[in-house]
Amino acid sequence: MGPLYCPRLCSFLLGTCTVKSVWVTHGQCEYTVQNLIAGWHDPELTEQGMAEAKHIATILADKYVEIANVYCSDLRRSFNTARIVCESTPWGKTQQVSPFIRDRDFGDITGTQSQIPQEWKTSLVNGESLQDTASRVYSFLKEIEDRSNELPHIIICHSDTIRAAAVVLGKKTPHNIQDFKVKNTGEIIEWDF
Repeated sequence: MGPLYCPRLCSFLLGTCTVKSVWVTHGQCEYTVQNLIAGWHDPELTEQGMAEAKHIATILADKYVEIANVYCSDLRRSFNTARIVCESTPWGKTQQVSPFIRDRDFGDITGTQSQIPQEWKTSLVNGESLQDTASRVYSFLKEIEDRSNELPHIIICHSDTIRAAAVVLGKKTPHNIQDFKVKNTGEIIEWDF
């Protein structure tokens, strides 16, 4: 009888397993309704946002029987969406909070209806560039990277956090990120890394 061959085990031993990440934008918040830039302000979810979180939970639970964990930012709209997802799924998980996946700091235009610069290196007055946000996202991904666990990591955060992650994970480049749009609420994007 020849030796057993298990591709998954070989991938693990060789360090080539991928980490599945599922990026989700939070439910609708008070600023979304008013068409205001939320950034590091901390508005609550609306009733519709809570319903969206339950809908997201249904979609994720139907697709994933088991997960590695649920992560969220320390801002209420992300935290409460994640809490509702955890309470509405059979996974038995509690959301893990990370400030690294906070929304982009929009500085002086936070709370306004201004146009958001979409370019990679454009810094905002008293705020961050998308590149700055990507630096935080990179730190977060290094924290959750576990090549021995192929279960999906559910990451409930913000649209510009996901845009920054797209570059960190090599799905987009700094040159084409301005063309990559992510919905402010209820978007689900799957990426392996």
